[in-house]
Amino acid sequence: FKPEVRYKNFNDAWEQRKLGEVVERFDNLRIPVTSSKREKGITPYYGANGIQDYVQGYTHDGEFVLVAEDGANDLQNYPVHYVNGKVWVNNHAHVLQVKNKMVDNLFLVNAIKQIKIETYLVGGSRAKLNADVMMKLPIKVPTFNEQQRLGKYFARLDSLITLHQCKLEKLKQLKKFLLQNMFI
Repeated sequence: FKPEVRYKNFNDAWEQRKLGEVVERFDNLRIPVTSSKREKGITPYYGANGIQDYVQGYTHDGEFVLVAEDGANDLQNYPVHYVNGKVWVNNHAHVLQVKNKMVDNLFLVNAIKQIKIETYLVGGSRAKLNADVMMKLPIKVPTFNEQQRLGKYFARLDSLITLHQCKLEKLKQLKKFLLQNMFI
């Protein structure tokens, strides 16, 4: 597989791999805690859809990719998150870590997001991504150097999008305030 859009001097074909060939799962360290029993702190508490709360303590420390197991709020844009540092992960998100620098984590997040995961889900009203199925998901992988360039590029784009979304929300609030106070 060779994508049409590439960085200059990157010409190698991308390899098709199974996710389980490039990552290890650390689901065994997850601990769910009901909201009433959580001790408030500074550690992000992750569930299927991202940060749910901030707590004391942590279940994982390092660089990981979190993929919703069940309870995803958007099956078309399936929740996949990059985390770095101390985090607490409940039992609704798979915890992945790359094997021996085979894949760049920032690249991996975007590679997983490109998979139509909805077709791999099982269950009725609460769709679930089984661990065995997830580890067999096909991903396309370029050289590590190209992965790093792409991962950093998309991370910068995500930051820029977030920045502009915040600005947009502030402008919407300003408009609402002005409209409410001009026509009194």
